[in-house]
Amino acid sequence: MKVLALSDIHGNWRGLKEVMSREDYDTVLIAGDLSDYSGSVDRVVNTLVGVVRERGVKVYTVLGNMDNPDLLNRLSSINEVTVLHGSFKELNNYLVVGFSGGLYSPFHTVFEFSDEHFKSLIDELSVKLGSISKELIILTHTPPYNTKVDLTFNGLHVGSQALREFIELHKPVLVICGHIHEGRGVDKVGSTLIINPGPLLRGYYAVLELGKEVKYELRSLK
Repeated sequence: MKVLALSDIHGNWRGLKEVMSREDYDTVLIAGDLSDYSGSVDRVVNTLVGVVRERGVKVYTVLGNMDNPDLLNRLSSINEVTVLHGSFKELNNYLVVGFSGGLYSPFHTVFEFSDEHFKSLIDELSVKLGSISKELIILTHTPPYNTKVDLTFNGLHVGSQALREFIELHKPVLVICGHIHEGRGVDKVGSTLIINPGPLLRGYYAVLELGKEVKYELRSLK
């Protein structure tokens, strides 16, 4: 299964259209921040829906800290788009587990909460997962704590400790995250591959192939 992994679109609908038109993929995973810095998201949503309907593929997305939580309901009404927040959906032989929003920050953006709240979402989800045996893919705007992908320019790790603990316990095969633009890259927590494809705002994205192992390539429009 070929996956197009995107994050931090921030209103760049032209870049979104170009990436989605040039690449070959079976599904799209978006790790949040579809909205631009003024909160506008209409062109991104229209572009996304137009391309996926033309190509007949599915999109799984979470929202970022810049996305108004009302977008959860709006996107949920679009058949081709599955929006996740403390929930999961089947994708072939996998379960895609999604967490929207970001941790509290100095920027006071529209969709933020504490890591304690994040942990409560995770605990509720863990109960729902029960004894499901399918391999997990985590799609999250917030990266896991103390990794290469949650490291800011000033040397601070700003990811979620609760999410890292969930990863260590459940050992998902893959985590796609975003939020930290300068954290673009790849890391591992145990056997779990962690990928921050980088901000599509600046033309960054990733292409993956899921099989017996996960193959990946970080790419750029530049």
